[in-house]
Amino acid sequence: MWHNELYIKYIIMNYVTIVNLIFLIISALVSLYLFHFFFFMIVGLVHKKRFPKVEEKCRYGILVSAKDEENVIPRLINSIKESNYPKDKLDIFIIAHNCKDKTAEVAKSMGASVIIYNDENARTLGLAYQYAFKRINVKEYDGIIVLNADNVVSKDYFDKLNDAFVYHKKDSVVTTFRHALNIKDGTMPAIYSYYFAAACLLSYIGRECFNVSCRVTGCGFVIPVRLLENGWNYTSITEDIEFSADKVLEGETIHYCDDAIFYDEQPLDFKTMWFQRLRWSKGQNLTSRKYFWKFFRALFDKKKKNKLSIYIAMTFNSFIPLVFFFLFIAQNMILLFSPLAGVSLNEAFLYWNYEQSWFQNLFMSLNTGAIFGMIKTFVWLFLGSYLTAIATLIASRGKYKGQAKLPLITGFIVFPLFLLLQVPLDVVTIFIHDLKWRKIPHGLNKK
Repeated sequence: MWHNELYIKYIIMNYVTIVNLIFLIISALVSLYLFHFFFFMIVGLVHKKRFPKVEEKCRYGILVSAKDEENVIPRLINSIKESNYPKDKLDIFIIAHNCKDKTAEVAKSMGASVIIYNDENARTLGLAYQYAFKRINVKEYDGIIVLNADNVVSKDYFDKLNDAFVYHKKDSVVTTFRHALNIKDGTMPAIYSYYFAAACLLSYIGRECFNVSCRVTGCGFVIPVRLLENGWNYTSITEDIEFSADKVLEGETIHYCDDAIFYDEQPLDFKTMWFQRLRWSKGQNLTSRKYFWKFFRALFDKKKKNKLSIYIAMTFNSFIPLVFFFLFIAQNMILLFSPLAGVSLNEAFLYWNYEQSWFQNLFMSLNTGAIFGMIKTFVWLFLGSYLTAIATLIASRGKYKGQAKLPLITGFIVFPLFLLLQVPLDVVTIFIHDLKWRKIPHGLNKK
């Protein structure tokens, strides 16, 4: 009897251990695929590339797409006019896209050139850009700066951007630091602030130091006119991701300037955030389907010189959250078959070795039941998210000075949940084919 119990216990532990070990190895290999994020995070914490101040003042066209944005267009235009950059070197173009308010009239009264674009079937920002670039003589400029109607630029934004643009011989895309404009308005804007700042400070700084391509995120970047000779050809629901992917494949390097800061108004509530990120996730997944294998083949193309940029772009255009999600599902599905090996479901999912400490059970044992394994996963995710937020504040080098403290604290607390939402968002987008554009209200709080 004693020998039978020992044999059964050995089978139980062996079965659970083997399953957990196999999926631990697979997850570790997938994580290694993303190791470069950790490397560039360390670089961003200890180093920063500064661009020498230049005397040359390039001429820029500023393209702003606006749909019913009469509330915030004056704020953006005033910030451009109040900047330190020579005003005769900046031309503002507002593309009024299916507007039902006075966006066009307000922009025109403030001296901006207005392009009216009315097409109810055009539901992506990329189509508005495509229309606008056919009507702007880009050859009059050194570069075109893309901003959103809800943005505000810092006083030295164009000076700092110009320094980086000239440093890169006026021949490369340069993206800039994206800060939240309305952190004082609550927890949600503060979370978005951590989210965008983490990408800039813990990834782009490191990439810029090693001349590895970054990517543009919606707005706040300059395009050399050389890349606009054939117009704008990116019209998916996430035209910024598509543009970035295509440029890397073409051998271009998208650079980053940390000292050029612009501010972006962020959503205030969960519902708005959900639908915005759902659109981003759908666009990301569509772009990943289009470009992943192109990047994979490019890695083995001897003509391609920017292999590291290609590799990093490929990791971004991978279905990583979905991969981990389905690994998690697969592991638990296999454990459901444990009774076929003489293992009870109670042992497979709820086993806890009371002779070990909780730390050993959760973090050092491969025998612990799957339910506790889930807890371990969430603990690591929360810990990683908090460390990311802390690293972001450290790497910000004073960019959060003077910001409202309470929203930053509450945003810090719930930041892991914001990141974890990426999994259900990616799952939902699998079943959504026609994702309609939803307007995000701007300028509701003008204080």
